[in-house]
Amino acid sequence: MFETAREDLQQVEVAGLPRSGLELLIEQLSSLESSVAAVKLDAMAAIDALADGGADSSTVARTRGKASECRAKQSAKTASKLAAMPKTRKKLADGAITAEHAESAAEAAAKVEDPAKADDALAADAEKKPADLFAREARTWAEKNRPDSGDGERIRQRRNRHLRRFVSKDDGSFGLSGTTDTNESEELWKLIEAEADRLWRDDGGRGADAAHSRTGGQRRWDALLGLVQRGAGRTPGAGIAVKPPHPKYQGLLTMSVEDLLAGPAAEARAELIGAGPIPPKMLWRMLCDASLTPMIVDVEGQPLWMGREIRTATPAQWRALIARDQGCVVCGADPSRCEAHHVEFWEHDGPTDITNLVLLCHHHHHLLHDHDLELVTKAGITKLKPCTSPPPNRHRRTSGPAGSRRRRRATTASTR
Repeated sequence: MFETAREDLQQVEVAGLPRSGLELLIEQLSSLESSVAAVKLDAMAAIDALADGGADSSTVARTRGKASECRAKQSAKTASKLAAMPKTRKKLADGAITAEHAESAAEAAAKVEDPAKADDALAADAEKKPADLFAREARTWAEKNRPDSGDGERIRQRRNRHLRRFVSKDDGSFGLSGTTDTNESEELWKLIEAEADRLWRDDGGRGADAAHSRTGGQRRWDALLGLVQRGAGRTPGAGIAVKPPHPKYQGLLTMSVEDLLAGPAAEARAELIGAGPIPPKMLWRMLCDASLTPMIVDVEGQPLWMGREIRTATPAQWRALIARDQGCVVCGADPSRCEAHHVEFWEHDGPTDITNLVLLCHHHHHLLHDHDLELVTKAGITKLKPCTSPPPNRHRRTSGPAGSRRRRRATTASTR
């Protein structure tokens, strides 16, 4: 059977297919991959159920399936949880979701220690969203539904925080590795991204010579080193006051005014955008040093209308966008990698209102403008599709750095 299936696939002619045919082929092959993954995970679960003293499923996946050790172990964990998640397993077998979706659902089930509960809560949404957006949703759901509300896990992460250096045996190059709790890591990464963004601007931004400018990874390393050097020897609160980073590089904590006014004695609930719910024990420690920004919203959570008074999104609007979109509306990329996009272009009289702004990562923002695409939202899923009726005088960015900068100024609500 397998040899016949392999031979049939080898007969597929890709060369010469039109775009529609290629896209359909990718869709069908992805569905087939999911069905194959379901059977493979079933086999792994069956191996671990044998209890005959033989190799476990992760070892078999590594030796017979040639998977990496990390992938083999992850597949074994997914298989064990999926055996108790019939709805998710069926969607995988039917090709409605990918193995990535199933893996995210299984990880959520492990966190809440209840596969049936995760299966009921997540299976229906899994097929509605791309794997990366569903992974974020599954993580958030798991954090909110942990038996200990996440307190135990966050405290364990905090207690086990560490930083180590390592030196390559090959060339002596230096590196760092470490872990901390989710909240601190989010704060540290935002600081690094903000400093890396400043270095990017110093390098010339998008108009820089790509052959001689630093890569994103190099800028982040230089940013971390610069932050440490500038802070070395200073006591907290000392030093020259600096301009606060852009809101997309700040941690954004949301909570109700009722919980805030209730004080530490209450079991307040709050959420750090991008990191999930914050345990009450850690919340008030964070608020001691936090800047509180009141944000008034309507019943649908829509704040801050600026009309045609300004073109670029204000810091307050940025905070509102982060609270609402939590990242790129297409792929879920972190807000630090996003720009504020006018759905109805500014030059076509689009207002700088929260209802006309969305977060798009740099990649999808450029893709939208350079290829005359538009945002289409259906059943809660936002995608880029060719424009059905381009507005008058709509055109692509002028080629070259200067033209690109002109077009960006005219069509985005971004500070980057």
